[in-house]
Amino acid sequence: MQGPDREALNILGGGWMSSVGSRTCVSCGRALAWDANVCPYCGHDFRQAAAAQPVEHVSTLVKIIVYLVSFFIPIIGIILGVVFYVNANPEYKQVGKMCLILAMVAVLIAIVCFAAGVVGSFWAF
Repeated sequence: MQGPDREALNILGGGWMSSVGSRTCVSCGRALAWDANVCPYCGHDFRQAAAAQPVEHVSTLVKIIVYLVSFFIPIIGIILGVVFYVNANPEYKQVGKMCLILAMVAVLIAIVCFAAGVVGSFWAF
């Protein structure tokens, strides 16, 4: 025995849509298929709503603080760089990349200074 057809359920209130994966139109309130881009009842376009989401920005003060911390405390800079870099926002990725670069530059400067000090101490004798 087959169950009721989908068209009959749709007329009776859309019971099959709510169990299969549906959403409600924000404009008219009717049930739609989850993958619908445009509401067939009122014409609301869901593609425009998805594109209009605001993008978070990193403030200039936060960037300055994060960059200074990355340079003067490289281990924290590496951690901050990874945390920012794994974010999907391109601006966060850029901040993370700069943190990683500054931390690596600080480590290289420390290594060069240490090596120069060691070599210089041998020549002093």
